[in-house]
Amino acid sequence: MSNLIAIGTHCARGDEVICGDKSHIFTYEGAGASAYMGVSLATLPNQPDGTIQLSDMARAIRADDIHYPRTSLVEIENTHNTCGGRVLPLSYIREVEQFCKEHNLSLHVDGARLANASVATGIALEDLVKGADTVSFCLSKGLGAPMGSILAGSQEFIHHAKRLRKSLGGGLRQSGVVAAGALYALEHQFDRLAADHENAKTLAHGLSTIPGIEIDVDSVDTNMLFFKVSSDFKIDTSTLVKKIAEEKGIIFGGYWRGEEIRAVTNLHIGPDDVEYTIASVRDILAASESNFQVA
Repeated sequence: MSNLIAIGTHCARGDEVICGDKSHIFTYEGAGASAYMGVSLATLPNQPDGTIQLSDMARAIRADDIHYPRTSLVEIENTHNTCGGRVLPLSYIREVEQFCKEHNLSLHVDGARLANASVATGIALEDLVKGADTVSFCLSKGLGAPMGSILAGSQEFIHHAKRLRKSLGGGLRQSGVVAAGALYALEHQFDRLAADHENAKTLAHGLSTIPGIEIDVDSVDTNMLFFKVSSDFKIDTSTLVKKIAEEKGIIFGGYWRGEEIRAVTNLHIGPDDVEYTIASVRDILAASESNFQVA
């Protein structure tokens, strides 16, 4: 809802937002920008590291013509979910900020996992977003609060955003108990994200040693990784997901486009769980030895 409210507050109906083709607002938010705000999304290719080339952004800006929607907002995501939890380089963020200023565009940062970006780089949260107009920040992902996210912006922006939140049904009652959990997460859970990152890297390295598993270890920046079963093996990704759930009790929450399994480490996952997962994947593939293609 925080991303949707940001779009609806920044944009008038009929406007257009520049975003990545793997962005959360395009892929996983139910076309809310179009359905509820009357805003179209101009999607551009996300690079493997989650960035969008500025040259692509420049070409996507609409001319001042009544036939076209009005380009009013650029949206970037840090860390980037479907690019594998990648952290956007600070130099790139500064370039996007300058680009938006030069073209009179607002900038919204989907910072659902911005805490992970901060811990991974050692860069303060405010420095990661100081040139943005707005940022959404999730409290229930790595930080582990029961629910909720923050939408931050100027005082005037938030004044209008609150009205839109209310009209979308987001006016909570008796929300103090939820806010208490959020405050605890902010005050106590921030630094421990480094352990999640270390566990993700350990998991990635372990999986990379298993014949039949394809994974880019170097792309693991934070607490997220994607891997898949090699096409040389007759056991496929969906079969691995099913078997490891039934036989080992490991539930992978989903996989990207039917090929890559997403694994996310969090405060409930410790080093022993990581080692168990590595061993379980190895066991499942070894047990499926009869399904391997013979050269």
